[in-house]
Amino acid sequence: MTKVIVIGHAGYGSAMKRNINMLVGDVPDFLFVDFNEQDDLEILRGNIAKALKETEGCDVLFACDLSGGSPFREAAIICSEKENYAVVAGLNTSAYTDMVYSLDLAPIELAEQAADVARSSILIYSTGKK
Repeated sequence: MTKVIVIGHAGYGSAMKRNINMLVGDVPDFLFVDFNEQDDLEILRGNIAKALKETEGCDVLFACDLSGGSPFREAAIICSEKENYAVVAGLNTSAYTDMVYSLDLAPIELAEQAADVARSSILIYSTGKK
């Protein structure tokens, strides 16, 4: 079983929690962490540690808002020290809602599937007018 920690800047985790819960209901295997404007790296690390306590004995996939930011870097450091942990960045709502039904996958497989879903769900609509 993979647990997913959704983490990002300025309320991203909280916003995605509301978004996912509205679409598929409460998802106990998802945890949500925010990195707010007033937070420093120590606060971020503490919040990640709290979330990780709820994942003991499980594989973990960190789903970050974007690559390269502090949440991503902290997650990557943790992943480099743990087997069966992975990190993915840049997912969208389609990917998150699909992940809810695939938590039996290993973290890297879940990340790959989520990235595929995110890419395939992007749609551009235009009337063709400039």
